[in-house]
Parts: sequence; structure tokens; C-alpha cells
Amino acid sequence: MNISTEAMKSQSENLGPKVTVLTRDTEFRGTVGFTGELQLNGRLEGEILSEDGTLVIGDTALVKADIRAKKVVVRGQVFGNILARERLEMVGSARVFGDVQTGALAIEQGAVFVGRSESLQADKVEKPDVASFFKMLSPGVRETTPARVGKGTESTKPLPGAEAKPVEKGAAA
Repeated sequence: MNISTEAMKSQSENLGPKVTVLTRDTEFRGTVGFTGELQLNGRLEGEILSEDGTLVIGDTALVKADIRAKKVVVRGQVFGNILARERLEMVGSARVFGDVQTGALAIEQGAVFVGRSESLQADKVEKPDVASFFKMLSPGVRETTPARVGKGTESTKPLPGAEAKPVEKGAAA
């Protein structure tokens, strides 16, 4: 039986997204590239690259690599930098040691993240003018005289018993 390329293509598209699973018994060293979804449960050292894929690092995974993907979900351990163009999720058991750049970052309670994070959305978000938030702290707006508490001239009078008294040498107070 002869099946055309178009028929094969439409059959594979109907099967849904492509998912590759690397079990906990697998170890890789080098560069791994993928499309679709990659579920990594073993050990990998090197580099992980994907233009449009989703990387899921399982609970048992140990990754020593720089990662570039569209979406990344971490449940295991990652030692390296992560660039997740769309979204990065660190689930409860995650341990991430490295810098991250992402469009959206979610860190679940219990996850550990040691590194710096940078938003890929920073250019798209209008930054507020924080100088206007702190009018009293701005150098040009400070009062030259100290603020007084109370009303009228009452606040300028010393408290009773607070008058300064001269102290003579040799006299006991």
C-alpha cells in the first residue's frame, strides 16, 4: 500500500503534540535539540535547545546545562542558565542554580532558586515615575525648617521642668 506524503503529514498532525520522554536511567553529555515536548527524568550535561518546544525537567532529573526553550517546567535540579522565551515554572521540588531570563516566571512554594532573574517583558512594560511617589524625600521639596508638632505657639514652649539650669562646680545636684 502506498501512502502519500500529505496523508502521512495529516495523520501525524492528528496524533497531537510530539512528546519525547527520557527516563531516569538515561544519561547524556552534549547538545540536545528538540521540537514538541521533551520530558527529561535522567541526567544531562551540556546544552538543551529548542525554538518552539516545552522542556519538562522531572523530579529525578539532574541537569548541568544551559537551556533555551519556549517553555520550561522544572521539578528536578538544574545547574545552569535558563532562557525560557514564554514561561518558566519552578515547581515545589525544583532546585535551580543559575540565572534566568523569561517572559513569565512562576516559583511555587518549596522551590529553591539561587541566581538572578530578568524579564523579557521589561521593554514592553511602562515603568512608573517613582520620583513622584516620594515627594517629601525629593531634595527640591524638603522644608528648610523642621516640622513642628502641635498647634500654635504652644508647641514652641519647653516642657515643664525642662528649663536649662546652670550647674556650679563642686556643687551637688
